[in-house]
Amino acid sequence: MVDVLASNLNFPNGVAVDKDESYVIVSETFSSRVLKHHLKGDRAGQLELIVPELPSFPDGADCDFSTGLCYIPMPTGPIPAVKFLFSLPQVIEKHLRTLIMILPRSLQPQVLPYGGMVEIYPGSGEVPPSVSRIFLDPHGETINFLTGVTVHENSIYLGSLENKYIGVYSLD
Repeated sequence: MVDVLASNLNFPNGVAVDKDESYVIVSETFSSRVLKHHLKGDRAGQLELIVPELPSFPDGADCDFSTGLCYIPMPTGPIPAVKFLFSLPQVIEKHLRTLIMILPRSLQPQVLPYGGMVEIYPGSGEVPPSVSRIFLDPHGETINFLTGVTVHENSIYLGSLENKYIGVYSLD
């Protein structure tokens, strides 16, 4: 049996838990934002918007247990037509999205090579959440279409839909 922690999300495609299992970070892809669902404490059960707008669509998440920072990959650059589509009321957006998906590939919004990842501090009782750094390869020259991040020791391991290798970014 699965318990539902949060509903009515717009493609929650990245989930990471913190070291103490007191919250879950959620990348909400089509809303280009990051949420924090509190599992413990006086805010248990509450969903908090911690990054209201990312420069692009997030896909995946992982948190570094030693620093408390979380990393969110962004596989594509901003696509204005897609951003507009997901700003529409959900009833309209779903029908338009279906229509776009049945169009020939040549008529669909084009995704250009892009590599991006954001580092966030998810906040604590005393310090509010914030974006610490944004890492960009805006033309996807080194690595692109990032969809997976895993933090281990002082490196971030990067997975991609496009590349045939695993990238490693050193945080040193």
